[in-house]
Amino acid sequence: MTTIERAEAATRWTRYETKDPTTGESRAYWAHETTGDTTWETPKEIEEVREIVRRAESKSARAKTGGLGNGGMGGADGTERERGGGAKTETNKGKGGEDDGAVFSSEYANVEEAKLAFKKMLADHGVRVSTKWEEVLNRTKSDRRFGALKSKTDKKQCLNEYQMAQVKREREAKRMAEKKVRESFMAMLEERRVELGITSNTRLYGRDARIEEVLSEDARWRAVMDRRERGDLFDDFTRSLRVREQREREERKSVTQEAFKECLVDAGADAVTPWRKIYERVKDDPRTMDCEPLDRLEVFEGLVRELREKDMLAHDDSLKAELREERRRRQAFVELLEELRRDGAIQPRARWKSFVRRIENDVRYINACNNVNGSRPRELYEDLLNDMEDEIDAKLDDFEDLLHEGYKARELFGDTTWEKAEKLYRLDKAWKEAPKVEAKKLFDKFIAKVAKREREKARKRRDEDHAGSAEKKSKRDDSIPYDY
Repeated sequence: MTTIERAEAATRWTRYETKDPTTGESRAYWAHETTGDTTWETPKEIEEVREIVRRAESKSARAKTGGLGNGGMGGADGTERERGGGAKTETNKGKGGEDDGAVFSSEYANVEEAKLAFKKMLADHGVRVSTKWEEVLNRTKSDRRFGALKSKTDKKQCLNEYQMAQVKREREAKRMAEKKVRESFMAMLEERRVELGITSNTRLYGRDARIEEVLSEDARWRAVMDRRERGDLFDDFTRSLRVREQREREERKSVTQEAFKECLVDAGADAVTPWRKIYERVKDDPRTMDCEPLDRLEVFEGLVRELREKDMLAHDDSLKAELREERRRRQAFVELLEELRRDGAIQPRARWKSFVRRIENDVRYINACNNVNGSRPRELYEDLLNDMEDEIDAKLDDFEDLLHEGYKARELFGDTTWEKAEKLYRLDKAWKEAPKVEAKKLFDKFIAKVAKREREKARKRRDEDHAGSAEKKSKRDDSIPYDY
């Protein structure tokens, strides 16, 4: 930061950029950090400090030029003060590194350290926010640290920074003290709330003016000097008290409702008990007396809904358990049918009445008969028969396909016997798995069709041969000349 920038910052004016609402172009304005004032024009304080800085820089430049022009020894045109100024500038450049415009004593390493020493001097001499520059000068001019900053502008800027920091500290301390006073005031109201009967409807001024007379003896009351502020704090307390009272009423209501609900349960209330009947049982109970009339009916209706929901859930659970048990019984009966099927006790198209006599004493059949939902034992038996018939039909279809393939391969003829075909296809899966009785019938039917087709083909060949012989004879007869 340059000297002119630090000087502008000391005035507490800050430059900002914004867009002009009419033209949309960027435009600069100034705002004061302390007062909050804003202006489009350059503030007078800014112009003044800029002029002061320009003069100081010009003076420093002249002193430097005079010293160098006379070889650093002070020529005829140079004065003793100018020689001293040139020496100081050269010293500060050597100590501070870059020449940023700051002028400080050679005792300090940089400007910040010089400023810190200057501010420490101000604190040691009891400089306050309201202390003027002249008074500061009189107090501190004999202090060695007063020369930490050589420029009067830098000293005034440092004083301004010191005083602004003090303003902030004093403002924060005042705020904390006021906060503590307000908290003590609120604590006093809370301590004496019951004693004075303060409620959310209490008003400090008017009908409850006696409260002010009683509390005026308390030091915490007098600590709040402004009467209007006391009223505002008292109103804040009553508002918080109103919220607290509302919460307490809701909690008390919840407790009484829960107690009345327990009272209803103790009296044997269930999902179908009418209100009048249950109220006759509990009307003299203290828990009923504590509950408001409207709340009683609300609690009863809520309890009935809960009990109904519980009953429905219990019914659903019972029904699900019963369905699981019936499913287990049904599966056990299906396993019984599969066992009998593997043992050959169940044959396709067997009648239910003749079959049921074999299993009527079996526990699995008896349990399946007790089922209310799902398929009955007879339906399961018929489903099994249908599955068996479907399997037989599928095997017979494969067996018939085998016969057609054998006919196409010229392996089966109209005179082929069952025994001969069995020798040909005894290793084929379709022949082995086909039920023998139905397969024998299908084989005989298929061979009969093949024999009929062969007979028709033989007859057709005979007819064709006979027709060919007659045509040849007719041609021979036509070739013999007629003798008239």
